[in-house]
Amino acid sequence: MKNILLIFFVLLSLQSWTRADDIKDFEIGNFSLNESLLNYYSKKNLMSNWDEQKIGYGFKSDKYYKFAFFGSEFDPYDHVVLYTLRSDNNFIIKSITGFRSDFEIKKCYNEMKNIASEINQIFPNSKKENYGPAIKPLDPSGKSTEKGILFILANGSVAGISCIDYSKEYLKKYDWESDHMQIFLDTKEYDKWLRDEAW
Repeated sequence: MKNILLIFFVLLSLQSWTRADDIKDFEIGNFSLNESLLNYYSKKNLMSNWDEQKIGYGFKSDKYYKFAFFGSEFDPYDHVVLYTLRSDNNFIIKSITGFRSDFEIKKCYNEMKNIASEINQIFPNSKKENYGPAIKPLDPSGKSTEKGILFILANGSVAGISCIDYSKEYLKKYDWESDHMQIFLDTKEYDKWLRDEAW
């Protein structure tokens, strides 16, 4: 039975996890790494989704498709974002992120520490990395930041949590955005691309 990363409205936590050295059996929003999105959606639906998402793609590298899905079925997440290689006709998932929006940033930082403590128990042999607050490239003002914690497993895959703190200027221009928390699972391949090529 797969384990599921959950974010609750009051207390953000992880539940029903056992110690592990791989993240292939864990889910965010019912999705797992290295499975095909065609198990859930038709190619036509996926390409229609991409047509909407590519407007705000944000990366310089065009190696990956971005898909975003909204709905009560992803509760307690507001939405889930997934990435697959554009060269892959099977749409194998390489990254999954669950979003919880409208998070007061100080609360986000506190809850991030709590979740990190639990992830550390799940993946005790992982390498932990703290980063940030780092400037978000998508905000030209340089005032928006991201702070997070990564857990790098022996096979190079990554589990992580981050808090996004947007500047007032950015939020005024993009009023649908908000400070938020992300919980994510990345393959080794995607993580390398994100670090070395994406921006």
